[in-house]
Amino acid sequence: MTYSYDKDIEQYGKISKFHKYGRDGTYITPSGTLFDVDSYAAVAHAGGFVIPFFQAYMHPDQDEINYYSKEELLSILINWEKSLLTKEYDVNYQEQQMRLDLVRYFINVYKSNKSIWDERNEYVDFSETTGIPNIEENWYGRDVTLKSVLVQFCNYDSVESQLYRSITTSKFNIYETFYDYILHDFKIFQIPKKVYNETSQQYIDYEQSIWLISDKELRLKAELESICKEVPLEERYQYCKNKSKVKNYDFY
Repeated sequence: MTYSYDKDIEQYGKISKFHKYGRDGTYITPSGTLFDVDSYAAVAHAGGFVIPFFQAYMHPDQDEINYYSKEELLSILINWEKSLLTKEYDVNYQEQQMRLDLVRYFINVYKSNKSIWDERNEYVDFSETTGIPNIEENWYGRDVTLKSVLVQFCNYDSVESQLYRSITTSKFNIYETFYDYILHDFKIFQIPKKVYNETSQQYIDYEQSIWLISDKELRLKAELESICKEVPLEERYQYCKNKSKVKNYDFY
């Protein structure tokens, strides 16, 4: 699947670290559409839904939900999943899908016997399950742990606000997926993909053998290098794979 190029992504990529709603970030969803969480949080009834929800379940010992047991929170998450899979919870389809993806991530975390839950000392440590250090970080106004989870664990792609025309992904087929973006001089940064191993009850790196790189990927890479070398940026839209679907196409 090749994502259709959306001119708006360049504006999202310019968001300043001092932007009022710059905490949540902008992502490309698994279906290829842009979700500007910053703007959505500014107008949503429960603005900024992602960060509070994520931080509460990632650091329950620091939140009021610490009054619940691990098993009770797991039950709540399972009920969340059922609700999000129906039209009963219908606010914004991108919000609904993102929360569903995060709920499924946390279900794995909370059901794992590798997750430390010490109620007596109010201490929680998910690092052995997730591979993420048990610290709360915030970089240029963005929760970097949330970004890592969405990109590595949930198949989202992050539009980098500090690196213009840059996207971070855990996908392997970057030349097919981001063909139209690479045509527009976007840099694609790859980080490891994580998958849940039911046997070990841990998230582990999912590695692709170099021998499994498809001929199509190699051909698309060479094709892109040739076009970007020979064709001026303002004319490359003609070579987009999804030219008829390019949003804001009248810009050109």
